[in-house]
Amino acid sequence: MNKLLKYTLLVFGLVGFFSSCQYKFNIEPIVPAPDPMDTIYFSQDVAPIWNTNDKCTSCHKTGSTAPDLTTDNAYAAVVPAYVNTDQPEESSIYTFTHPDTETHSWKKYTSSEAAIILQWIEQGALNN
Repeated sequence: MNKLLKYTLLVFGLVGFFSSCQYKFNIEPIVPAPDPMDTIYFSQDVAPIWNTNDKCTSCHKTGSTAPDLTTDNAYAAVVPAYVNTDQPEESSIYTFTHPDTETHSWKKYTSSEAAIILQWIEQGALNN
C-alpha cells in the first residue's frame, strides 16, 4: 500500500473515532431568584439547599465539620453563629460558599440559592 492510502485511512479512522465520542455536561438548572416580596421559609426553602443530594450535609453533619446542616440541627447550628441580621450580606453562611468567592473549595451555592439565603437573612432568619 502506498503512503498516501495509509495516511488517508488513518485520518478517516481517527475522524471516525473522535466523532463517535459523546460528552455529557452537568449544567445546573437555572432557577430564578426569589421574588423580593415572597416570604422565604427556613424549612421549605433554605434547609433543602443544604440537604438535597447531600450538597452540604456530605461534610456538615452530626459529629463532622461544623456547622451541622442536617435538617433537625441546621437552624440551631447556624443562627446566630453564622448569621448577621444587621448586615445580611456579611453573614458567613451566605458569604463563605457564595458562588463568587474562593473561600469554599468544595461545593458552592448557585446564584439563585445564594439569593434565597440572603433574602431569608434579610427577612430576619426566622425558624419558619
